[in-house]
Amino acid sequence: MTLGINNQSSPEKFHITVTADSASLRLDQAISHHIAGMSRETARKYINIGGVWVNGKRVQILSRKVSPGDEIVLHISRAGCRKYYEINPRHILYKDASLLFYRKEPGIPTQPVPSDSYNNLYAALLRYLKAKDGTPYLGLHHRLDMETSGVILFTLSKTINKNIHDQFRKHLIKKSYLALVSGTAAFHGETVTTFISRQSGRYVCTLNGPGKIAITRFTTLEQHEGISVLRAEPQTGRTHQLRLQLAFRGHPILGDPLYGAGPAEHIHRTMLHAEALSIIHPAHKEELCIKAELFEDMELIMSKPAEHCCDLAKTTGSG
Repeated sequence: MTLGINNQSSPEKFHITVTADSASLRLDQAISHHIAGMSRETARKYINIGGVWVNGKRVQILSRKVSPGDEIVLHISRAGCRKYYEINPRHILYKDASLLFYRKEPGIPTQPVPSDSYNNLYAALLRYLKAKDGTPYLGLHHRLDMETSGVILFTLSKTINKNIHDQFRKHLIKKSYLALVSGTAAFHGETVTTFISRQSGRYVCTLNGPGKIAITRFTTLEQHEGISVLRAEPQTGRTHQLRLQLAFRGHPILGDPLYGAGPAEHIHRTMLHAEALSIIHPAHKEELCIKAELFEDMELIMSKPAEHCCDLAKTTGSG
């Protein structure tokens, strides 16, 4: 068995190829035996948390026997193998027989990632529902970036999935975000149209293409010295749409590590919050609008006096 380590910053990947002399070992035994310093107990925790893949598929069975030629990949996340996230029931904004809206915390993935299938909103919410009332199903139709907070919609019945899917596809679902951006941004209900494409492994925003069209209405709500508070209402749903468009216009979102200056003093994540989501209820056929209050970190920055906002803007690279 050979071991290779990805030397990039965490999360790390450990690659193992099973050879004949290691055949028939349990998966936890194989991992602990061939990764120096890793105990069998720790290997079990990584398997349980969903960080182990065999031949391209996630495996969470400790006793699974390995075979010659098996390719094992162990992903190590920044949080290690801890089970640390459970939902806060007070963050359930609305729930009926068909729908559930939740106020997602910043710093939590919406869905499983390669290194962790436990500490994410979808898995934690499903655990909570099963324990509370035996709800067997949870449908995910959209997502928020890990650092983005705010309202997110789930379905509780497969029978309405097509209806919700069609509403997203036809852009009938209305979304509203609050963003804290660098600089004095003067948007007066302006509709910004750009194109978003993927080039050399990165998403790129351009005025005339190539890529898929991205349309957002931006409105400036407040202006402090060096910082602006915006409302963003996307009409399309491209990856990183708001972050890319605002950076393209010279007003990156505070704390954005990809398209801005990244974290700074008092700014530990991308300052973006999904404040409201409106749908046509599949059963009632009436508009249902659910709103989520800001989290304390964004409120704190918005409440700072003008001179402090100016200092923050300088540390986050305002234009």
